[in-house]
Amino acid sequence: MRFLVFAIPVAILALSSPLAMAEDTPRTLSVHMRDTTFAKRVGTFLGKDERPDWLKRATESEPVGVTMDGKPYTVLLACKQHDCRNHQFVLMFDDKNMYGLRYETHDNSPKEELTWFNIGGGPESIDGKTILYAAITGSLYNHPKAFQAPNGQ
Repeated sequence: MRFLVFAIPVAILALSSPLAMAEDTPRTLSVHMRDTTFAKRVGTFLGKDERPDWLKRATESEPVGVTMDGKPYTVLLACKQHDCRNHQFVLMFDDKNMYGLRYETHDNSPKEELTWFNIGGGPESIDGKTILYAAITGSLYNHPKAFQAPNGQ
């Protein structure tokens, strides 16, 4: 009986340990940016384009897996705290490629300022833009399976 009384608090402690929590922590943009290789890759990707200050303290979404041109990508969204509808940044990447969109607007304005990153003449020019903009509008998060190819395709 003593073992059982001792085992329960130990199990609770183990489940609440930083290691257990780390496994539950979503791999958001800020988590990825702690990896110096990834952070350097993003820095190169953004180039001379000025990064908004709000990105350092952004509200972030959990990653979403998508398929573009038959290949899996990860999509990460960040937005300005307390002003998500007006200031957003979305990043789509795999091991080799990275694409992005910075979205700016003003409350109730029909004008949207879209800054596309690394959009060329490949599949990202149509499908990539669609996925990135779908993240901004929330469609990607509301219908994630619509942006994934069936297995084997």
